[in-house]
Amino acid sequence: MDIFVERIDGDYALCRLNDREKNLIKLPLRELPKDVKELSVVTLKSNGTFFLNDYAKELRMEKIAKKLKCKKYIFTNYREF
Repeated sequence: MDIFVERIDGDYALCRLNDREKNLIKLPLRELPKDVKELSVVTLKSNGTFFLNDYAKELRMEKIAKKLKCKKYIFTNYREF
């Protein structure tokens, strides 16, 4: 299962599941890979561990860019604005 990290809030990551309900879940950062950051995609393995999935992130960003009708995408930390 792929989980999209929308933002980091203290010791937790607010994540979006890949479902039609658009549910957000709150996961403790200690359970996620050390290099996780906003806009990361982590995949939950069948044994209950997580790993960063750069390929799934790239596919997700391309899909978002296509919906926004962009030829390229540059996602940045929204807190910088």
